[in-house]
Amino acid sequence: MLRNRIFAWHLELQNVHHRLEKALEEARKALREGNRAAVLKPELRQFCYTFCSALGSHHRSEDAAFFPALLKQMPELEPVITQLTREHEVLSQLLTDFQRALDSSGSSPQELFQQMNEIKGVMKAHFGFEEGALKRALRALDAPEGDKQRMFGDV
Repeated sequence: MLRNRIFAWHLELQNVHHRLEKALEEARKALREGNRAAVLKPELRQFCYTFCSALGSHHRSEDAAFFPALLKQMPELEPVITQLTREHEVLSQLLTDFQRALDSSGSSPQELFQQMNEIKGVMKAHFGFEEGALKRALRALDAPEGDKQRMFGDV
C-alpha cells in the first residue's frame, strides 16, 4: 500500500470534521448577529437546517457504512464503535431539539445560541474522541477511496 494512501482515511475524516465545525461556527456567528434582531431571518433558519442535515447525514453514513467496514477488518474496535454510535444518538437528539426550537415562535435567539453551544461542545468532544480512537485503524483501513462519500456522507 502506498504511503499517501495509508493516511488518506484519517485525513478525510479530519477534513469532514473541520468542514462541519466551520459550518457550525458560521451558524453561531449568524445567530449572534441575529441576536439583535426581533425575529430570526429565514436565511438563518435555512442555514441551521442545512448544518443539522449535514451533521446527521455524516453520522448516519458512518453508522451504516464506515463503522461496519472498520469492524469487518478490526473487530477489536467494537467497544469504541459502540461508544461512537451512542454519541451519534446523543447528537441526533440535540439536533432534533434544536430544530424544534427553530420552528417554535417562542424560542429566543439566546436560547437557540445556548443550544448551539451545547451541540458544539458535544460535537467537538465526539470528533476528538473519534479521531484519536480510530487514528491507527484509519491508517490501516483497506477500502476503496471511492467509498468516502458513502462512508462519511456528503459533507
